[in-house]
Amino acid sequence: MKKIFILILLVSSLVTAQKKEFKYALSGVTKVVLSSGTKIVLTSTNKAELTIKDNTRNHKEHDHWRRNDPKKEDKRKGLTAIYPGGKDNTNGYGFSINKEGNILYVSDLKSMHQRRGLKITLPKNMNISVDAGNLGSIEMTGFTGEIEASANVGKIQMKNVTGPITVDANVGKVDIDFDKVSQSSPITISTSVSEIDVAIPANTKANLELKTQGTVYTNFDFDMPKKKGLQNVSGRKSIISKLNNGGVKIYIKSSMGNIYLRKK
Repeated sequence: MKKIFILILLVSSLVTAQKKEFKYALSGVTKVVLSSGTKIVLTSTNKAELTIKDNTRNHKEHDHWRRNDPKKEDKRKGLTAIYPGGKDNTNGYGFSINKEGNILYVSDLKSMHQRRGLKITLPKNMNISVDAGNLGSIEMTGFTGEIEASANVGKIQMKNVTGPITVDANVGKVDIDFDKVSQSSPITISTSVSEIDVAIPANTKANLELKTQGTVYTNFDFDMPKKKGLQNVSGRKSIISKLNNGGVKIYIKSSMGNIYLRKK
């Protein structure tokens, strides 16, 4: 009897878990364009599918009607939610998903007040463009495709990536840890206010340009450009140099924050 009860409990848990995930096959898709105003956690997978899972399990129920009175009748029963940003075609999950050619557009229709974070998985070699809106943040791990990421207030954090990467932050910190640095296209990382912390392998070939009104800290040995045998010291706040005789262009700019460039 005890075993039967445990089995029923397990099946019930699985059904509940399945309801909290949305999956989409990525056949023919080479780039995913994602937008949401919440904390977005992206992890890589070897499966050719998009999986979206919300983070409500770690938080109290967001809806007031359920929190205040769990026995109260769900007024949503029999009705369909509609949003100004488009039609929900994810079985009530609150996203609009549209494929145009080989690009998949994934738009979160819910506001930042209705989300408590998203956990998303994509193939590790997928090209990704992600926008966290005004208050959202981005965490990414394990991707080898081309990445574009933007946020306003929230931070942007990446681990075990290769690039090419384009990051555009405003207030939030930027923290990127490269497994290796792709030589296929330039890398651009910028923020207006906060610090930028980048770690790259010691053998990375790169043409560097680092620009800030703050200070640059590094444990690389830079070869500074010289003019007529003298070191070039100008009024510009850019540091231009090469690593390992040069390679892909890496441009890092923080208008006000420090830049940390670390050797791995």
